[in-house]
Amino acid sequence: MAGDADFVNAANQILADRIRMVQKSSAMNLNEKMTLLETSLERAAGALGDITDPVMERYYSVHPSARASFREHGLGNTVKLEAEMVESVVYCLMNWLERPQEIRIMFGSTVPHHEETLHVNSNWFSGLVDAAVHVIAGTIPGKQQDEHKLWEEIHKGVNALIADARY
Repeated sequence: MAGDADFVNAANQILADRIRMVQKSSAMNLNEKMTLLETSLERAAGALGDITDPVMERYYSVHPSARASFREHGLGNTVKLEAEMVESVVYCLMNWLERPQEIRIMFGSTVPHHEETLHVNSNWFSGLVDAAVHVIAGTIPGKQQDEHKLWEEIHKGVNALIADARY
């Protein structure tokens, strides 16, 4: 079947469930969505510069107990860990539309590892996604409904992956 190569590796192992990976269709095609996504990210970067600080501020306001975990796992460089985590989340958000199977694989291994080994609550993962989406979407003018809908779609999709990855 066309497109199966994206979901099965050379050893014929299933990498992702093709049926579950299908995005809910909307009136926009992928190219239009990618253009809106790029516009949103450029606007956010122009308005905020590096979004790490506003994302982490929002994140800690909702998940204050996560701050201690970042300090502990940052091994003396909490700022670096925060920047890496925000960068990783933004990468996942940016690539969700084109490569949801890649993002599923990333979260499928990362969330359980962090929960089991590092004792990091999986709700903190979705909380960081929530904070990043909140900050980015906060720069979108209210009249840009297509952009807002796009970010809702991405947000729901990525958070569903995190929920599926939990033990």
